[in-house]
Amino acid sequence: MITKQLPTLTADQLGEADGRIAGFAALSLHESFPHLSLDSLVETFTRDSATAMIAARFLAGLGAGQTPGEAAGAAGTALIRAWAEARNAARAQLDAATA
Repeated sequence: MITKQLPTLTADQLGEADGRIAGFAALSLHESFPHLSLDSLVETFTRDSATAMIAARFLAGLGAGQTPGEAAGAAGTALIRAWAEARNAARAQLDAATA
């Protein structure tokens, strides 16, 4: 729920924030799990569905009174969690199919 007036952002500013969040999320995962391809993570995190989710979460955080850094961190965390859940679900489906 938006409880605060959103700051005015240009499309370029929102795109820049979106890209940085996606990039930092990909880099963070790659640093923690070097076997994950950084290029593949960046590709995944910059797909339309991912960038739409990042932008929505980032703007919602700003609207809830978070600082830009807090909103970016929350959006990045949500992105990583959604990616991990999808990866785990795909793995479980593959395991069930091969069992």
